[in-house]
Amino acid sequence: MVKKVVIIEDEEAIAKAEEMILSEEYDVHVANDGETGLKLVKKLKPDLVVLDLMLPKRGGYDISFTIRQDPELSSTKILMVTAKNQQVDMEKGVMVGTNSYLTKPFEAEELLLMANKLLKE
Repeated sequence: MVKKVVIIEDEEAIAKAEEMILSEEYDVHVANDGETGLKLVKKLKPDLVVLDLMLPKRGGYDISFTIRQDPELSSTKILMVTAKNQQVDMEKGVMVGTNSYLTKPFEAEELLLMANKLLKE
């Protein structure tokens, strides 16, 4: 069965690139703000959420924490993709339940490799 991925990213070019990279292997859905993204996650119950940190309407940390608090979504893998590359940002991501962290800009292979690794755990 094809695994489901929800991408929550407000920069259209990045969202399209992530979708192109991941849609070869996964059933990919995209939302461009935090509120819409969280609704999509609750509806689809994806295997993986590729989550930007800085989003309109609801930030990545809040979304990650909310997913972890929901018993139906608690096993969902979360990959935080962000331009924020400070250690404190990564530590905060881990505190709210992020499984892995990828900093922008990234190579297509990096994203696919991380998604594959998370979905095989």
